[in-house]
Amino acid sequence: MKKILLSSVLLAGLCFGVTADVNNAKVNWAGFKFANKTAVKGSFGDVKFKFNKQSGSLSEILTGATAKIDLKKVVTGNPVSEENLTKGFFAHFEGKDIRAKIESIMEGENKGTLLLKVTMNKKSQFIPMQYTIEEGVLKASGTIELLNFKLDKAFEGLKKTCGELHEGYTWSQVEIGFELPIQ
Repeated sequence: MKKILLSSVLLAGLCFGVTADVNNAKVNWAGFKFANKTAVKGSFGDVKFKFNKQSGSLSEILTGATAKIDLKKVVTGNPVSEENLTKGFFAHFEGKDIRAKIESIMEGENKGTLLLKVTMNKKSQFIPMQYTIEEGVLKASGTIELLNFKLDKAFEGLKKTCGELHEGYTWSQVEIGFELPIQ
């Protein structure tokens, strides 16, 4: 009897799945400076998300979901940093946005892996991201290598703009992530 009851509860959970608060999805990133790789955290003020649905399994909600990020709306909380990024880095991009699409997801118990296709500077790369679900929020993170996106010129522009401020250390790896409240 206990097995039947447990199976029914699990089946009900699979049928009903989760509900995502797609209006409160957020993108975040962290670039790095200094020899000790100090994080410079930020986000973007204009991100357009598109989800296939708001409720169902995580796979149904996330697979195929897209984000279009306006490069002119970088947010760090520091106006000098925002201007340096906008003029010294993003101004050297081909195109005015970054696009991302979740290609696949492997679900575990409150954690898993998804494969994100990131397109910027007219170059695409597949980025594996690990996610966890804690306190009703799915948090995913991965790492990109800027130079894999043919961003040599943009990266050199950033190093030139911020080189002294970064004491000669501007790292080409950037942690990317997103958060999605779910119930």
